[in-house]
Amino acid sequence: MNNKMFYLILLSIVLGIVGGICFPEHMLSMRWIGTLFINLLKLIALPLIFSALVGAITSIGNTKRLGSIGIYTIFYVLTSVSFAVIIGLVLLNVFKPGIGLPPQLILANAAAMHHAKAIDFSSFLLTLFPPNIVAAAAKFEIMPIVFFSIVFSIACISVGESAKPVMNLFNGLRDVFVKMIIWLMYLTPIGLFSLLGSAIAEAALQKRLMESVRGMLLFIFVFMMGLFLQCLWQFALVKFMKRKNAAEFVRQASNPMLTAFVTSSSIATLPIALIAAKQLKLTDEVARFVLPFSTTINLAGTAMYEAVSTLFFCQILGMHLSIMSQLGIFITSIVAGMGATGIPEGGLVTMIMVLRSANVPTSALVLLLPFDRILDRFRTMVNVWGSLVCTATVDYLSTAKKDRGAKYNPSYLAENEDIGIVATSSNGSIR
Repeated sequence: MNNKMFYLILLSIVLGIVGGICFPEHMLSMRWIGTLFINLLKLIALPLIFSALVGAITSIGNTKRLGSIGIYTIFYVLTSVSFAVIIGLVLLNVFKPGIGLPPQLILANAAAMHHAKAIDFSSFLLTLFPPNIVAAAAKFEIMPIVFFSIVFSIACISVGESAKPVMNLFNGLRDVFVKMIIWLMYLTPIGLFSLLGSAIAEAALQKRLMESVRGMLLFIFVFMMGLFLQCLWQFALVKFMKRKNAAEFVRQASNPMLTAFVTSSSIATLPIALIAAKQLKLTDEVARFVLPFSTTINLAGTAMYEAVSTLFFCQILGMHLSIMSQLGIFITSIVAGMGATGIPEGGLVTMIMVLRSANVPTSALVLLLPFDRILDRFRTMVNVWGSLVCTATVDYLSTAKKDRGAKYNPSYLAENEDIGIVATSSNGSIR
């Protein structure tokens, strides 16, 4: 079914381009179909984001019981995703691929144009604490929902055993909404045909079509450059940790990365990544915890994609964003990337919350849909590579901590044996 869907999407792209150029009036009359598709995405987005974030954060469990492994993993994930978003935002501010493109490419399927507001720090904080969380959800105000879900998740972890049914409920809800998203993806060819065709028709009628194509190609080039830079600093980290074995690390990581490109799913690649971790002789206790958890929330490529796309749309619409507004995109992209659930096309759903944070019409997604399938494969490769580097980093740090503890406190090994910090070799000896 995946191959059939891929070919259907390619066919819808071709038909949408041909229809937009040759029959612009007819394509504009079919705009409502694309609007319906976007509305269905928005309908599922909010409950999926909330349940996915709660499920991801509560999966950490008791961080005290997990000891250094949990703390190192969370720190690395936050650092990695933050670096990815910063790289993306810097590149977009330098190259500005959206400057000069016609706003009608986005506004063709939008009811009205919204402008991002320049807000100060106090105003930004106040947006996180609305007087009514249900009213905020009804208005599709994303940041209060995200902040509430984080606090709610931490409270569930703090309560402990009696909150397990609540955690299980949200994990189940996440799976249900993911299934709904998968069903909705079957409508992608129809929605893409309408959205792309009407946008092409609008650009063709205004004689701005070729200029739009050049702008999109520049955006894709800048995004791919960002993914390369993200992999580059992570390779430098591997080089520091593995020294002469860095090339072997890359060789073993190539199989999971190729699998990620083919499946376009970091979760589907998890079994291959666990095998690679074993071949790299990473501590089994570390790999069993870090890889599944990192696969769920360490989606740096997705976070970068959502940040650069939102800023790209803002440039098209002529929005001059302040530092605080870009900070809002930075924070929302990190959270959205961590809540993208690791499924194919999950980034399209969570991107809605990033677009809303910048007051960009969700109809802007039409510009990405023709390219999203292939870009999704590249960013999934970066996500899987990042998860393996995360595992290696946590293994390196926890082993170093064990060595320091053993050096200065002989009883350290016995005290920490039950939390997975002690690394053992295949014959049971301490390494």
